[in-house]
Amino acid sequence: MEPIDLNEQSPDAIREFKAGLKKEALDSLQQKKEELQTQLLALQEAASTDTKSSAGDKYETGRESIRQSRTLLEKQWQTLAQWESAVQKLSVEPAFIVREGALVVLDIGWVWVSASFGKMVFRSQEIQGVSSASPLVQALKGKRKGETAFFRGKAIEVRGVM
Repeated sequence: MEPIDLNEQSPDAIREFKAGLKKEALDSLQQKKEELQTQLLALQEAASTDTKSSAGDKYETGRESIRQSRTLLEKQWQTLAQWESAVQKLSVEPAFIVREGALVVLDIGWVWVSASFGKMVFRSQEIQGVSSASPLVQALKGKRKGETAFFRGKAIEVRGVM
């Protein structure tokens, strides 16, 4: 499928595009969560097979390393779960101002006000997922197509809001 034509933004086309984008984002987040779960299980297995040797310090250092890795992976999993929850709540209805759930076309690229999960490519279009709390979105909040916002000393033109 082709990217959405900014000149032909029927409400149905926008809903369909945003629904597909939302599904793609949720699928990607779920896959990342599953990858982390696999890593957590591997760490759990490593911890259970690690036996104390005569070099006690080496054993304790290994256990601590496993614990720290597990804590890091659990935090990453929690972040992904939060992003997933935020994306699930988003409306696919057309937006006319920059707000949560809006797909915003800027002169610097496409931004989806959703969660800070980074870049994704959907229908050949690179789209940056950003939180509504991000400084960029705060600068753009309430803007409409054709308006300009200033972010970090630069003018940013809003070319479209969906």
